[in-house]
Amino acid sequence: MNIFQILETTCSTDVSSCCSDYGIAMFLYVLKQALTLIQFAVPIILIVMGVVQLTKMMITPDDKKSMKSLINKFIAAIFIFFTPLIINLILTALSEAGTSFEVASCWESAEGIAEGMKNGPKYTVKHTDKRVKVFNTEKYAIIKEKDVEEGKATSADSSSTAGQKIVDYALQFVGNPYVWKGASLTSGCDCSHFVYLVLKDVGAYDGDYKTSSNWAGLGKEVKGGLKNAQAGDVVVYSGHVGIYDGKKYLIEAKSSKEGITHNRRPEDRSGLIAVRRFV
Repeated sequence: MNIFQILETTCSTDVSSCCSDYGIAMFLYVLKQALTLIQFAVPIILIVMGVVQLTKMMITPDDKKSMKSLINKFIAAIFIFFTPLIINLILTALSEAGTSFEVASCWESAEGIAEGMKNGPKYTVKHTDKRVKVFNTEKYAIIKEKDVEEGKATSADSSSTAGQKIVDYALQFVGNPYVWKGASLTSGCDCSHFVYLVLKDVGAYDGDYKTSSNWAGLGKEVKGGLKNAQAGDVVVYSGHVGIYDGKKYLIEAKSSKEGITHNRRPEDRSGLIAVRRFV
C-alpha cells in the first residue's frame, strides 16, 4: 500500500487519526524538509552551472545555443525556488482555514509530531489504537451526592477527591497530539475538546461542548481565581482553556508542536478570564 492509499484510508475516516499516525506525520515532515532543500539547493546548483556557462559564452560569444540554455536555467531556478514555497503556503492556508482536505489538516501538526519523536517525548503515549479510547473510566467516575441519595452509590466524593480524579484521568493523555478541532483524547484534540472530554468522561460535566472562552460561564466561580484554585478546576483564558493539577501546573492541549502537556504554570499564560469548579 503506498502513502497516498494510507492517507486515503486513514484520513478519510478520521482526520485526527491521520495527524497522529506517526508514519504519516514523518512522511509529511520529510516532504516538508525535502521541499525546503529543493527550494534552495537546486537553484544554487543551476546558478553555478549558469555562471560556468556564462563564462564559456564570454569566450565564445556567438554560441546561441548556450544563450538559450542559460535563459532556461535561469527560468528553472526561479520556478524551482518558488514552487515549494507556494505549495507550503497553500497547505498552510488550507490548514488554518479548517478545511476538510486531510493532508492540509495534518500539514502543520506533522512537524511538531516529528520533532517530538526525534527529541524524545517527555511522556509515554499510553494508547496503542489511536482511534479507540482504551482507558477504563469507571475508576475515575465521580460519585455525586445525588447518586448516593438515589441509591446508585454508597458514598459521595468530596470536592478535593473528585477534583483529583479529574486530574488523574487527564494526566493519562499527556503526550498525545494536539489537533485543531480534534475531538479524541487519544488521536488528538484541541484545548476546549480536551477539557470537555475529560470532564464528561469522569461525570463532572454533562452539558454540550463549549469553545474555550465559553467555559467561563459554566460550573461554579472560584473566588480569588488562581489563588484559591484546587485540583480539577478549569482555568479559562481568552482563546484557551486547561485543567489545574492542584499543585502548580496546567494540563492542557497546548499546541500542534507540543501536544497535550503538563509543563506550564497557569499564571504564565496571559489573558486569564476565570477559574471554574465542576465538583
